[in-house]
Amino acid sequence: MSADALADLDDWLKSAVAALAPAARKRLLRDIARDLRKRNQARITRQVAPDGEKWKPRKKSPRGKVRTAARMLIGLRAARRMRVKVKADGAEIGYEGRTARIAAVHQFGGMDAVAEGGPRVRYPARPVLGISVGDREWIRTEVIERLLKRL
Repeated sequence: MSADALADLDDWLKSAVAALAPAARKRLLRDIARDLRKRNQARITRQVAPDGEKWKPRKKSPRGKVRTAARMLIGLRAARRMRVKVKADGAEIGYEGRTARIAAVHQFGGMDAVAEGGPRVRYPARPVLGISVGDREWIRTEVIERLLKRL
């Protein structure tokens, strides 16, 4: 499909979703956001960014060992931390409080203390949340299927 055809399809989908009753639209957005959260959780488990690039590995410890057994940022994938907020006009997936600060340091890269009062370290960008090309295609398909069920 060409880019123009996809843009036309996206415009049509936006208008079709906007035409839904607020409760139906909210239910659709909630279901899609929950499934999208699962897709992001799976990427965190695989240690892969939304664009498909593997995260940079951990640095060696001062003793010369790399902690290979422990996966990075596994705590951020927990559903109780990765919040879904849905309104009639949109949905958000993100973090709150201290978890949001930690996720932002890793999402964009930045300086942070390893432990409270500990040394500050520069962390490379390891994107935790995002929408991949495959996610966009999945969302289109999911919305079309849901709209067809309503007809």
